[in-house]
Amino acid sequence: MSSNQIRPVTANKEAEVILPPPSPLNPVPALPAALRIDNREMLLSLLQSIPGRQLLVFGSEGLRTLLLRQVLSDPHARVFKGKKNWDPASFFPLPRGLQISGTKVLPDKLSQVNPEPSAFGDAWDERVDVVTYFLRPSSLPHTMHVSHRIKNWKSRTHHRIVYLPQATAMCHKVLSNLGINSLPNVTIHRLQADVFPLESDLLSLEYPHAVREAEVEGTPSSLITAMSRSLLKIQDVVGTIPRVQALGPLAEAVVKKMMTMRLEEHLAGQSTGEVPAENVAAMMVIDRKVDMLTPMLTPLTYEGLLDDVVGIDCGFLNVNVQVLNPDDADPEHVALGINGSDSLFTEVRDQHVEKFGSFLQNQAKALQQSHANFTNKETKKDLDEIHQFVKQIPIFTKNLRSLTNHIHLAELVKETTEESGFRERWQTERSMVEGELCYETLEDLIAMQYDPFRILQLLALQSITGGGIKSAKYDSLRRDVVQTYGYEYLFVLNNLEKAGLVRRREWMDSAAGFNSIRKAMILINAEVDPVDPDDVSYVSSGYAPLSVRLLQTAIKGWQGKDETLKELPGRLVDVTQQYPPQDFATAVKSKPSQSLGALAQAKKDGAKKPTMLMVYVGGVTYMEIAALRFLSKRASFPYHIVVVTTKVINGSALLQSLS
Repeated sequence: MSSNQIRPVTANKEAEVILPPPSPLNPVPALPAALRIDNREMLLSLLQSIPGRQLLVFGSEGLRTLLLRQVLSDPHARVFKGKKNWDPASFFPLPRGLQISGTKVLPDKLSQVNPEPSAFGDAWDERVDVVTYFLRPSSLPHTMHVSHRIKNWKSRTHHRIVYLPQATAMCHKVLSNLGINSLPNVTIHRLQADVFPLESDLLSLEYPHAVREAEVEGTPSSLITAMSRSLLKIQDVVGTIPRVQALGPLAEAVVKKMMTMRLEEHLAGQSTGEVPAENVAAMMVIDRKVDMLTPMLTPLTYEGLLDDVVGIDCGFLNVNVQVLNPDDADPEHVALGINGSDSLFTEVRDQHVEKFGSFLQNQAKALQQSHANFTNKETKKDLDEIHQFVKQIPIFTKNLRSLTNHIHLAELVKETTEESGFRERWQTERSMVEGELCYETLEDLIAMQYDPFRILQLLALQSITGGGIKSAKYDSLRRDVVQTYGYEYLFVLNNLEKAGLVRRREWMDSAAGFNSIRKAMILINAEVDPVDPDDVSYVSSGYAPLSVRLLQTAIKGWQGKDETLKELPGRLVDVTQQYPPQDFATAVKSKPSQSLGALAQAKKDGAKKPTMLMVYVGGVTYMEIAALRFLSKRASFPYHIVVVTTKVINGSALLQSLS
């Protein structure tokens, strides 16, 4: 049993977990349950290991939300009383028994070298016994800032620096150079809560800087290790997944590392035999670099638009309470959890913008009619009917709260999508994807001081679809961006170049590569009906995410797609995981003969479809998640899908992570 292994979760007294039956959106119920229990136990064990009053400090707001709202408190099981089903943004539902005096988030912009207390911003309560810092190893400025805080701390408080998932050699070097390692009241920890079940079909490492580390800084080793370890942890729960395909350099590196770690465990005697996965038949790993196009496009599903307009972080919306309750006089911000425990949201989340407004209206009418039918005095009710209605009151109240929230959120989204600027942006994106050059539009938008990261998205989209940006236009557009938005955007542009998102198109370059991919993969389906769709392209009114089209191709088999594969970065890897484990070089030589579709048919148990993991190294968008759920629910698609990703992203978040 490996050090990362999670004990299988069953409905027994010890675990006190009753697993729901498998469903298209929760095909492997034991997986999210096991991960949630394991993560919570690790975090609680850490927090309870030293008694006394604690101050919790987080490297980012996202990290605080993740650990306090997703790990310590399961948002899927949260029960609210009264008319509200949200928390004030500053409130966190912590378990009883923990002596938490407060929480803090480190500022984004930090002084890296100034050790004076004046550099630290707001004062902290030093009358605590323990200060626990939760940091990401990728943010060295946070490590330096915390080190200076500790050295200037007046009382003899114990300080714990906790890295998720673990400190890198560079972190240890910084701590050593600043003398933190040798202080008697400082301890360094790791919290290897590698993968977090945001939904029953969506597992995330919450690793926000994956593309930056891999493509800009050229240091992908921590990312590769974290993803490989997470995939092994998942297989500790579901069993060894027999078939693995990978597309792209990072995806291949992850599969290679995963198989190497598995082999090393076996040779070291840490593996006492393996159980093949019963329900999970295949895994497809995709490098985000293979499809940088999709994150640059605007989603048109409800959840995708919520993320685009408001922003979703770790399954929570942070919004002004007046958005949810216009009559509320206090303009405070609240945290609203949106997840699969809300049956209404489960229905509406992947619906197109042309559908979800009328859908919510119909739901409101049905709820109103149901209530009117019972309260009608002219209709006589017997005791059984009254008893049944009373039992339904809590469900009615919960549904009414949810419906009210989503009607207000949908109105907010609709206001944005009905603006002329939004429609023009979508039309510009579609023109670029269809092969048009939109340099004049870009110049006009920059002159209008359009949102800088929206501009960079369009600039990247033009470069991806056009085989680069013409040399003369490249220089003028760069100059316009820097002069309009400031010199700090010169560094952002340089990082976009390093990541391959923006590049100069030389005279011998052409857009033929992308054009051939667009045609071969049928990325544009203008005839799709967004209200009653029969194709994944509904998620953006006619564009099918490239990564999802690649999955559909893998199901049928890669025969005849050699020319298309040549246009993608890296190579296709197709291996079988056996026992005893093989090394990667040996496994990759013997390619399986079955397509993933044929494999599914062989694994099918009656009417029950097998499950596959769709793994995104570098992030996945809500547009892609909606498309994958659409496939997973269809009887004609041979698998149920569980998505595993480094982070749920959108174009703006991806580009800001590179800034």
